[in-house]
Amino acid sequence: MSEQTNTWGGTETTKGKEPLFVVRRPRFPGVIFIGLGAVTAIIGIPGFIVQQLAGPGADGTSFGIMAVLGTLLLLFGLALGATRVDVYDRHYDVKSGFGKLRRREVDDIHTLRYATQSNGGGQRFVSLTAWNDRKKKQFMIFTNYRGYQEFTAWLAERRPKEWAECERLGIPD
Repeated sequence: MSEQTNTWGGTETTKGKEPLFVVRRPRFPGVIFIGLGAVTAIIGIPGFIVQQLAGPGADGTSFGIMAVLGTLLLLFGLALGATRVDVYDRHYDVKSGFGKLRRREVDDIHTLRYATQSNGGGQRFVSLTAWNDRKKKQFMIFTNYRGYQEFTAWLAERRPKEWAECERLGIPD
């Protein structure tokens, strides 16, 4: 890891170092919410303004609801697209939604487990979650994320005991 000495004599990670790879959600769901939200907001906001200028006392709230709904869908889509895990040699940075990147050390991973989530008999989603020794969640990624295969290989190499236990337990039914 590239380090530099700061003015107090300590070392800090050099800014701007590129990750080995990035684990992200698939693009499709975020793009759908962004597109739908943008179209709805583009119609709703000007429509609401025109409606208020044309008839200030009018009770029509459909354009106002469209504007709010479009803005919320747009924000939700942007938050979905912003979620990621940046993986470096001995640590990884986790970002959920609009939160900031939080640095996590690979040596802090105490437990790795698969879990399943389904929508009542429909499609089943499989997640991989890690916790530290104080049972604080370190990350949660799904098997359909871009970079999932590289990340699991990286975990197996750096946390072989925890990965072997996760593999032994397998995916719950």
